[in-house]
Amino acid sequence: MESPSVSTKNLNLFNNSCWDIAQKTSNKIITGHKGLDMNCGGGISLGQITELIGNSGTGKTQMCLQLCLNVQIPKEAGGLEGSALFIDTRQDFHPDRLLELAHKLEQQYAHRAPNFKASQMLKNVHYVRCPNIVQLMASVLSCHRHLETHPNIKLIVIDSLAFSLRMLEDGAQRFELLLELHESMRRLQRQHQVAWVVTNVLTHRCSNGRFHVVSALGDLHSHLINERIWFSRSWHCYLGKTWKTCRLINAD
Repeated sequence: MESPSVSTKNLNLFNNSCWDIAQKTSNKIITGHKGLDMNCGGGISLGQITELIGNSGTGKTQMCLQLCLNVQIPKEAGGLEGSALFIDTRQDFHPDRLLELAHKLEQQYAHRAPNFKASQMLKNVHYVRCPNIVQLMASVLSCHRHLETHPNIKLIVIDSLAFSLRMLEDGAQRFELLLELHESMRRLQRQHQVAWVVTNVLTHRCSNGRFHVVSALGDLHSHLINERIWFSRSWHCYLGKTWKTCRLINAD
């Protein structure tokens, strides 16, 4: 049996060293939280899935809205000058909250980017309402078409990823759809270098007769995301895949 022939004409195993990779600047979306930005190497990474997790009222949606604006910071001011897609599964999106944050950001960058206006910021946030899992799946699967017509989109938010999935009573179906969502998100990451930011909620798991705080959607989901930021009611942020191993991030 002949071994398959492999062309080495365009194959060079020594094109990149670890130093070359380390020197490449990765694009980041600043969060506005100094501690988070410092510990995340400058902010939320393009080409990765970042999860914001916490109970209701801890600031997850507020951070999502802020990121939709921060991704638009002009290049002259050190930003990406991109746009965002907001996928809303909870029907809890309030344009007035976004406008209030936009006015604050406009004032913050008034000297460095005088043409950076709140009204334009809102126009650069595309909105999709997905009240059920069918529409969520359809929206994520069709994102490649949106990115082809809107190549400037650098951030896609799903608020919340857990909400629609947890309404499914069939655990096997929920697991299958979750894997399909992750596969679609990762494919778009590779093709378009977008940042995915998804929100999740806390739940409890009983182990050895004791209840432990864990993230919803299961262990496999935890392995498939790249970064997890925990939000608490005390307005503290923590960074890490599990509650046991996460570390407190100081605001300053």
